[in-house]
Amino acid sequence: MKSLPAFLPVLTQILLPAPVQAQPAILRPRLVVVISVDQFSAELMQTYGPELTGGLARLRQEGVFFTEAYHDHGFTETGPGHSVLLSGRFPASTGIVENRWFDRPSSRLVYCVEDGGAKALHAPDQASSSNARFLGDGLGDWLQAQVPGARAFAVSGKDRAAILMAGRKPTGVFWFTGAAGFTSSSVYATHLPEWLVRFDAGLKGRFATQSWLWAKEPTTPEGRVASWTFPGQVIRNGALPRLVQGAGMPLDKTFEGRFRKSPFLDEVTLEAAEALLEGEHLGRGPATDLLAVSFSATDYIGHSYGTLGTEMRDQLHRLDRTVGRLLDDVRRRDPKAWVVLSADHGGMDLPEALTESGFPARRVNPPQFLDELRTDLKASFKVDADLLLESPEPNDLYLQEAALKAAGLDRKAVLARIQTWLRARPEVADAFTAEELTATDPAAMASPRDSSLRVLLRRSFRPERSGDILVAFKPWTVFGVPPTDWPTGHGTPYAYDRRVPLIFWGPWKAGERPEPVRTVDLAPTLARELGLKPGPVDGQPLDLTPKR
Repeated sequence: MKSLPAFLPVLTQILLPAPVQAQPAILRPRLVVVISVDQFSAELMQTYGPELTGGLARLRQEGVFFTEAYHDHGFTETGPGHSVLLSGRFPASTGIVENRWFDRPSSRLVYCVEDGGAKALHAPDQASSSNARFLGDGLGDWLQAQVPGARAFAVSGKDRAAILMAGRKPTGVFWFTGAAGFTSSSVYATHLPEWLVRFDAGLKGRFATQSWLWAKEPTTPEGRVASWTFPGQVIRNGALPRLVQGAGMPLDKTFEGRFRKSPFLDEVTLEAAEALLEGEHLGRGPATDLLAVSFSATDYIGHSYGTLGTEMRDQLHRLDRTVGRLLDDVRRRDPKAWVVLSADHGGMDLPEALTESGFPARRVNPPQFLDELRTDLKASFKVDADLLLESPEPNDLYLQEAALKAAGLDRKAVLARIQTWLRARPEVADAFTAEELTATDPAAMASPRDSSLRVLLRRSFRPERSGDILVAFKPWTVFGVPPTDWPTGHGTPYAYDRRVPLIFWGPWKAGERPEPVRTVDLAPTLARELGLKPGPVDGQPLDLTPKR
């Protein structure tokens, strides 16, 4: 018998299919909860975290805590931030460039989740909101498309927070609407679910009388106790207890305003989330359910009283308890549930308080600032016409194209004059034209600690929605001079507004992670851990080491 050629065994190994390597099964939990705390900066976590003993403390101690997580875009507002968290894309991609922008086709300012065709389910004669202006999809959409039986819900104190975390086609999305309780819109359902109708009915007595007392009465004055007097307004810190609603007071818009800037907004949001968990049997089915919860009170309280006052300290102690109760509820439903916590943006303290501490803080009066710019343009080009359209804020400027054409003005010359005027202003850091931003790569990958103003504004820029010039004001600048509803705010491209907590709590090795990461990394990370193929994303999956 002839022997086989020497090369045949090798050739056989090459030609025969290799043994199939068994892929590890994806062990998905039955419940994933993503928590966003509105205006919860990393600074707040650092400042007050050591005092906390509840849910926030538990997440810090037991989760993978990225201490250097950044929103890597320029206009750090609620709409853009929430559009990022579960889509994994910058606002330039989601289309939610700001809370409001000037809509050229309709020649008016539009709100990021307004929808002229949507009707409120609790009051069908009222206009409502939807995701019509949100572009693309998100984690809830990927989950439902790829895992049979999976569902995705969202609930928040704000419509834009719930809607923009919910994705394109959520199973359900609900938000607080004042004395009527929580609602949704006709875009998502034909009627409110029975469990929510019962829940809303139970809130009536809850709203009757309320005062904001100390979560834990201090034995000595803690936090800031101060006041600043302006013409027409006095801003006070340390004024607890605060009356939210007294007996016989109407449940009107003024009630809603007081209620929103109190910890009670988060408490009823938690209770609505608990009613949703029970009413929809989340975490009890064969497939994975996703619940996004956005707590909004920190934002209203930060706007009203600053980030380092007594009110904020008390709010975070209450939020700590609220998050702890939610963690307990979630783990009772699914002991292997995953929870992720982050925020849509940070915030800055009251300019007056910052100035007293040595910071170069300032206020800008938007109407006055824009009037001065309009006056300069009229003088420079010898025209009487207004060359600027209405702007939501002076950081996003739109040209009046019809006025330019009627006056025979060169667009580039007008833009150059605006840019020169802006760069000469002491409160402006820099300004970029739409053409300059269009030519900037939004995927430029420096460390998020070091992203340039131009790149940050590029990621907040979408040509058909954004202005003709985007402006970065200097750090510690607030728009608005008292009397104003919001004595301080956020929205800047600086670390105090961009840096937020990012914590993954689940089957991963706990510990602090100091490397800089982006909030656009949250969604692709969860997608990988759930065995999902994400849609187009600007982020990348983070390394979460499994527990040994």
